[in-house]
Amino acid sequence: MRKLLVVVLSLAMFCTACSTGWVLALDSILAAAAPALVNILQIVAVANGQPVNANLAAKINADATIIKTLAGDFAKASSGSSAGVCQQLQAAVSAYQADQQLVLQIAQVGDSNTQTKITLLAGLVAGTVNAIMAVIPSCQNAAVARNMKTAASYSVSTFADHYNSILLAPTGNAAVDAATPKLKLHQHSKLVRAVTFGRLE
Repeated sequence: MRKLLVVVLSLAMFCTACSTGWVLALDSILAAAAPALVNILQIVAVANGQPVNANLAAKINADATIIKTLAGDFAKASSGSSAGVCQQLQAAVSAYQADQQLVLQIAQVGDSNTQTKITLLAGLVAGTVNAIMAVIPSCQNAAVARNMKTAASYSVSTFADHYNSILLAPTGNAAVDAATPKLKLHQHSKLVRAVTFGRLE
């Protein structure tokens, strides 16, 4: 019975891959990228002894949610409305990219080691915009592209590993070094981590 279930699920995933593969890829990228960007704001706040820029953190999360929603809408849109939804989706990605630029503008701290950490993390996160743009179909001939686009070869697990490696590197700033382990990116949900007693991160 278990083998049959695996086969059925595999077939279902295969049958829907052409139309939803890029949406799933986009969701997984944003699930890592948006928290990673917010984490940079938290590191800046700790290093400067100030509260986190809550407005910008909320905007990053909201813009990521809008992208996910529009991606789902675009994948299901009729041929008559798909081009319009695609343009909204690309505009939402531009807004998210602007959020990244805002983070870079305020990510300045006096401690050189922490500033290096922030710069490296920001550079890594900036690459996620290219990954997002590579996944989203072109708005030209959108009705065809939204079903044909395949997921880009972008490894979220590799991104998370690199991010966590930079994140956990000691800076010598006691407050920052105490805060960063709590900001690690996880590749699995809290439920999965709890069920596996932390063996899967």
